[in-house]
Amino acid sequence: MSASSSSPRPASSVRCVHFGTCGGCALQHLPYEEQLRLKTEKVRAALSSIKDIPEPVPHASPDIWYYRNKMEFSFGDVYPPQEGGPTVKLGMKPKGRWYEILDLRECFLLSPETAPLLERVRAWAEAEKVPPYNGHKKSGCLRHLVLREGKNTGERLVYLVTAPGGFPEESFLAAVREAYPAAAVLHGVNEKASDVAVSAEPRTLFGPGHITETLRFGDRELRLRISPHSFFQTNTGAANLLYGRLRDWVKEEDADTVLDLYCGGGGITLSIADCCRKAVGVESHPAAVADARANARFNGLRNAEFYHSATEFLLPALLAMAPQAAVCDPPRAGLHAAARAVLAAQGPRTLIYVSCNPQSLARDLEALGPAYRLERLEVFDLFPHTEHVETVALLRRNKL
Repeated sequence: MSASSSSPRPASSVRCVHFGTCGGCALQHLPYEEQLRLKTEKVRAALSSIKDIPEPVPHASPDIWYYRNKMEFSFGDVYPPQEGGPTVKLGMKPKGRWYEILDLRECFLLSPETAPLLERVRAWAEAEKVPPYNGHKKSGCLRHLVLREGKNTGERLVYLVTAPGGFPEESFLAAVREAYPAAAVLHGVNEKASDVAVSAEPRTLFGPGHITETLRFGDRELRLRISPHSFFQTNTGAANLLYGRLRDWVKEEDADTVLDLYCGGGGITLSIADCCRKAVGVESHPAAVADARANARFNGLRNAEFYHSATEFLLPALLAMAPQAAVCDPPRAGLHAAARAVLAAQGPRTLIYVSCNPQSLARDLEALGPAYRLERLEVFDLFPHTEHVETVALLRRNKL
């Protein structure tokens, strides 16, 4: 556990002027050791109904400031209007107030260059008279600004999402590169009413259209190409620790075939691929599967296979491969009921469950209880200063 060397004050002090308004760092007022203790206790309490629960082993984030590799910011109107301006807000949505924009002036989660970039883009929008999108009026241009960083490579990506219509691209590029030298700058159009930072076909304005990040496991380096919509764990350093633990557990199985259920962009599948003869990932989002396959080729991993399907639909066929182990990293809602039932009936000898929600984890472990016993439990802090926590559980199949 270590704070960034750029931290001017102890981790126990409130560092950000937006604390209490932003809602993103609800635990920032607590010393980091206390945050980690509370998160471990949260997991222990959620699983208290499960018999013979092992003591959770906590793992701190390697960095507690500037640890995020991705952030999404929203544009909005200044309301009520002010005579002579400004007219554009750019920042976060306060917790519980999705219709407002907190005009962000500082943030210690992504990088020191974040706030200067936001200020420069605001100034660009004001000078060029590019209006923010207004969801009520269904008018305006600017919707979201997405930033991604390769923490181990130094590469950066800026993704501007607008409503349909043109905007001054050259001056936007100049504003971005002045404050935040980026390897890639992209533009996407969201024509829908949904307030999300996605578009059908992002268009590259500058650079290669993606960034590269690396994970390191001993003498092995895994390179990942990350595009605007790619799924990748938000905290690179802590994800490296988490995936390293999964590798350790998979190695112990001496497995021929390992499944990765709800594999997303394939980060776990690719991380464990050299620990078994074949690693097989399944994911319902086609773009994520395309990313996973591209990264398998990028790393020369020929024993990693990816299938586009809902896990609950394909799981019986995957289990017909007779895997020795399966890793599952489901969304916040947990395992689909059908997938849970199939695993309980015919799952492999070892099941490794990665969860971002202690409550859904508890429900699933209880349902799997007759078939599996919980042997190990570890807690990873991927989101310092927030209430979120990641849990990894190792389950062994009960002997019949």
